[in-house]
Amino acid sequence: RKGAGARAPPRGRGGAVGAGRLELAPPPPARPASVVVPRVDPEHPKRPLPPVPLAATPVGAAVDTLLGFRSPGAPVVSVYWCVPGDPGRLKGARSALHGLVGQVRDQAESRDLPRAARMSLRADADRILELEELVANLRGRTLGLFRCAEQRFEEAVVLPGWVRDRLELDATPYVRPLLAVIDEAHRYAVVIVDREHSQLFEFHLGVLEERAREDGRSLRKPDFAAGDKEHGVRNKAAELAKRHYRDTARALGQLVQQRGIGLVVVGGHEDTVAAFLGVLPRDLRQKVVGTFVADPHTLSPAAARDQAQRAIDDYERREEEQLVAHALEEVAAGGWSAVGLDWCLLAANEHAIELLLVRADASVPGRACDGCGWLGREGDDCPIDGKPLRETPDVIDEMATRVLDTSGSVEHVYADTPLRDHVVAALLRFAVPRPVGS
Repeated sequence: RKGAGARAPPRGRGGAVGAGRLELAPPPPARPASVVVPRVDPEHPKRPLPPVPLAATPVGAAVDTLLGFRSPGAPVVSVYWCVPGDPGRLKGARSALHGLVGQVRDQAESRDLPRAARMSLRADADRILELEELVANLRGRTLGLFRCAEQRFEEAVVLPGWVRDRLELDATPYVRPLLAVIDEAHRYAVVIVDREHSQLFEFHLGVLEERAREDGRSLRKPDFAAGDKEHGVRNKAAELAKRHYRDTARALGQLVQQRGIGLVVVGGHEDTVAAFLGVLPRDLRQKVVGTFVADPHTLSPAAARDQAQRAIDDYERREEEQLVAHALEEVAAGGWSAVGLDWCLLAANEHAIELLLVRADASVPGRACDGCGWLGREGDDCPIDGKPLRETPDVIDEMATRVLDTSGSVEHVYADTPLRDHVVAALLRFAVPRPVGS
């Protein structure tokens, strides 16, 4: 935990920005990053203000910390702020941040909260407003900040830019967007190949990083030959291409093993992609989840990233559709599964959920017991231990946290599936009877 009033210095080199210079390259998402931005009082330009620091932790470490934190007094402020990559839209990002801060200040004026909680929220609002100074550094990223001044707690993480603006105040941090990022966090190898050259990239959370190149031999003029020599020349060209594909496959295997990559996307001309897939060993061929057609000679890094992202999105959506279909088939067959919020809440209270499937944009208010952990949609007192229930703005977030705490997993579903009607579904460790009336 980091003190709410503390200002940590930059750590490490990932995304580090010194107070004397402003580096505008955004830090890579979900990795450690430290940023320190100098400030100047606009009314007194020669009077420097204290710099604005940000120390972000990897998303996995942040989730581990946040899942174990609860504030018994003042609310925890969870803010997700998306900064567009287009410089022309940064003014809108600043306005959005001011809107989020305004919501925190409104809560800080509520007479329903004790004075200590109101003071904590005011300090949190001031800290969030400081983030406006980081807008140029965070282009194309979403910043997640979790703060409770009363508990001297602050945690930050840099996320991909597709995570939307959101603000939640609750006794626990709001982590569902982080869990959704982890859902999408497969490491992919992206291979762009032609008959003579290939590039190997690692793709993770929207960032495409080149890892290796392979250049094969080629005939200077493979289409030039006289008479009977033409057939031999063409065979020689084909053999050189096949040798290049095998060398590329060998380099791909090394990258997959060294980086712990589980999935592969291949791009290039249609015929070269097919030829390359034909020489892949079975273990690598089974990892290929998508392909795309492009001219490697004219493909820019940005276009390569976009093409790879589309292929990956297609695979992710297919995987989600299959999981939802399997869960609903299990429900219809009377298997170990559940569908609908009430049934899944009951299963979560029984610690029965192995895999929770959640419609990505769903949010439902509910109740939680901080004593035994019971979750429900309504009520004043816990039916298990009789303690007063706490209101929560999103009981699905509480349920996702409970599933992770009990060694289950959570999948956020972006595809258009029957979850649009059911909100949640689950595969279970054992049978849980369907609640009456659900």
